[in-house]
Amino acid sequence: MHHALASITLLVLGATTPSPAQAQAQAQSGSAADAKIITEATKGALKSTKGKYFDKSFNASVDYEAQVIDLNGDGQPEVFTKHHGAMFGGAGVSVDLLIKGKNGKWTSQFGFPGDYNILKTKNKGYPDIEIQGPGTCFPIWRWNGTVYDLHKRCAK
Repeated sequence: MHHALASITLLVLGATTPSPAQAQAQAQSGSAADAKIITEATKGALKSTKGKYFDKSFNASVDYEAQVIDLNGDGQPEVFTKHHGAMFGGAGVSVDLLIKGKNGKWTSQFGFPGDYNILKTKNKGYPDIEIQGPGTCFPIWRWNGTVYDLHKRCAK
């Protein structure tokens, strides 16, 4: 009887587990959906979750990463971007967060050197965000209902 139960369990699990082809198709459709959101949020400057572009102001090639995430659980995605390069000082990375307002326009929240760490504490539905860089003093930014503002100069 124990073996019959194990067989039923395996059959049920097998039926709900996508095949490798289905999993790849789901990942590609997720990537395509994310790419569309990233392209919209960055006004076409970035077109995927990872890549490279040429920055004329620095006269250099810049690697980037973009992450689509729903920070406040409202069903509307937000987009984090990270741009990597020596031109971003000791941090070696610049971070931005793009949030789509009720007017349909995407607004940049950061756009300066550092990396982000999403904290568990929240204000008005959005999590606090720690901006990390060289050193030991990492400021915390908090959503004020309209934009992210500096909340604490150091996370202590």
